[in-house]
Amino acid sequence: MTATPLLNVFDTAAFSDNLGDEIIMDSVWDVLHEIMPGQPIHCTPSHRRATLCELRAGRQARLSIVGGTNILKSHMLVRGNWKITPLDYLAWRNVVVLGVGWQQYGGDVDLPTKLFLNTVMSPHHLQSVRDPHTFNMLSPILPNTIYTACPTMWGLDEAHCARIPKHKAQDVIFAVTYYRPAPEADLHLLDILKKNYRRVFFWPQQDGDLAYARDCGMTGMTQIEPKVSAYNDVLDNEDVDFVGARLHGGIRALQRLRRGLIIPVDNRALEMGSSTNLPVISRDEPEAITHWINTPAPTRLVLPWDAIARWKGQFSNAA
Repeated sequence: MTATPLLNVFDTAAFSDNLGDEIIMDSVWDVLHEIMPGQPIHCTPSHRRATLCELRAGRQARLSIVGGTNILKSHMLVRGNWKITPLDYLAWRNVVVLGVGWQQYGGDVDLPTKLFLNTVMSPHHLQSVRDPHTFNMLSPILPNTIYTACPTMWGLDEAHCARIPKHKAQDVIFAVTYYRPAPEADLHLLDILKKNYRRVFFWPQQDGDLAYARDCGMTGMTQIEPKVSAYNDVLDNEDVDFVGARLHGGIRALQRLRRGLIIPVDNRALEMGSSTNLPVISRDEPEAITHWINTPAPTRLVLPWDAIARWKGQFSNAA
């Protein structure tokens, strides 16, 4: 007989064309294996509507975890990253979020979203969000919300950051975000990188990034295969920095002990940068970007370690 799953995990990487979601879920799985080792797990994709079989199986779980990414918004039923229907209102209970973010600055939360959150989210567990803006949006609805930063950063402690180089690398990895186009600024940034580095790698984190780069006339770059494994290989075996408009591409560079500068295109990097000291500079500040490239400096992040420990600790009796 198959054991009833104790834990349902909403997989935010499955059916996603954004490899950043895979980077996030890598860290989510690391956290879950640490705090609830050996537990039977049922996975439910969040990027498509759950099937009736998935709803029934997940309903049997004692607890559901939503792993990272910008999955909350003010109007969750309208083009949301969590593909919910009225059936989800009926099916899910005891849902706990792990380092999630709020999609854009969406204004006031509508009533269907409030009803969904009040219905499915656990009132007995701490709800973990990754930036102060998300905390400000969710905590009036769920007072058990705490700010923990993103789980992709939970391994970036002082000892880890001390091993990240302080000086510029020989080469650089560049990334764009196709759905936040700024061709002139992106071309200028690429020109800065070509002037300051020996070689420019290009990593298309999402399907549209490569076409956008071609349409903008970007040339003279060495393309990395659009796989996280290929990206890891370059980070591990080449002398590179990361400078680009992909938040979790930059965080993966830090995870692999490479300097990283994130160029923000929306609220995610801005909010996380202001709260954690994550290196973030606007693409409209070319002088500041050039200064970061050429000025030796340590990577020093500020993370809410007490809150992270509290969120993990609430599951100490879950095994």
